[in-house]
Amino acid sequence: MGMKIVFIVLLALGLLFAGLCLLMELKTWRMKGENAPTSHKASKKRIRAGEKTVLYFYTPSCGACRMQGPIIQRIQKRYSDAVFKIDASHNREAAAPYGVMGVPFMAFINDGTIVKAKAGVQSEPVIEGFLTES
Repeated sequence: MGMKIVFIVLLALGLLFAGLCLLMELKTWRMKGENAPTSHKASKKRIRAGEKTVLYFYTPSCGACRMQGPIIQRIQKRYSDAVFKIDASHNREAAAPYGVMGVPFMAFINDGTIVKAKAGVQSEPVIEGFLTES
């Protein structure tokens, strides 16, 4: 009987997590093509100039963000003016307009428009590819 309850609880948690992931994916998909909010002061000028920009939302306590961190640092060394790290726990006014519900979260912006928004860890080639492709 005890194993049955554990299984049901784990199944329910798995379904809840899958539902949240699906909800985030749908929300980010709907953002594509929308004007990029300029609520983050440091990136505002670049976004308004129509330049390619990556906004990386994270929190210090996030385990996945700790995995994403070194990738972002390497990319920032090469594209320091194009990638912005935003602590979503301390900068909610910047995160809210992008619908950040979980971290890590990235918004890829070009010509003042959200090209794509992705939740979860993103690979270095994906991020750098966005910044370098024409």
